[in-house]
Amino acid sequence: MRHFLLLSGEALRDAGRRRIVIVVVAVSLLSIMMIESCTGCEMQVNGEPRSLEAFAGYTGAATYLVLGLWCVVLAGVLAAEHLAQTLADGSANLTLSRPVSRATFALARLAGALCIALITAAVLLGTTAALLHTRGGLAIAPAIPAALAVALGAVAVGGISMAASLALPRVACVMLAFFLVAVSSIANLVTLASPESRGAMFFIDQAGPPLLTSVALALDPWFAEVTVQAHAGSVWGRLALWALGAPAALALAFQRIELGR
Repeated sequence: MRHFLLLSGEALRDAGRRRIVIVVVAVSLLSIMMIESCTGCEMQVNGEPRSLEAFAGYTGAATYLVLGLWCVVLAGVLAAEHLAQTLADGSANLTLSRPVSRATFALARLAGALCIALITAAVLLGTTAALLHTRGGLAIAPAIPAALAVALGAVAVGGISMAASLALPRVACVMLAFFLVAVSSIANLVTLASPESRGAMFFIDQAGPPLLTSVALALDPWFAEVTVQAHAGSVWGRLALWALGAPAALALAFQRIELGR
């Protein structure tokens, strides 16, 4: 555990020095400014002005979902080369020459990349929930399990992206993260809209990580007239399996990598 914590701190410092973090900070600040502006605006319905509070549940859930999925993608992007880079520059060989297991090293690198994504998620989702509560009258409580679902999704996608980086170039891993989140979210949405269908999207929904479904299920109290039709135990169980399985697959894949000399 001591080695893991020390290596995680080192991985976090390495992640913080990457240029992409500047882009993440800039996008986060712009997102917060847009959210702050939109939560204070009025909407026109049949020519009559209506405040956000009348639509807060739907607009709030949609905003929270989009930002949550963006944070999940961000985890995949940050993890795409955080381990592979150490193989390229030889720092992995130097660290593993000490009494440190490969699994500990790989999982510590994943933890460092995830810290940046999860800090970003905490700021974006926390600000969004606070603004929706103060200006739209929405309860804070549903945002907490929704944030947990985002965190578990980030672990799953980050682990998959980092494992893929051991065999694929960075651009391919970034595209994989976007593809995985997009396809699984579309499948989740189609299945929520048509729960009786048994097409290809249904099977993707059941096999893939329930990234959108888990957040939507947590935010169900925000919807005034619509109920999310999903079995909570199944959704959270599948999400937890992906969040545990992806890091395990990463550790196993790194065990099989032949390190250069």
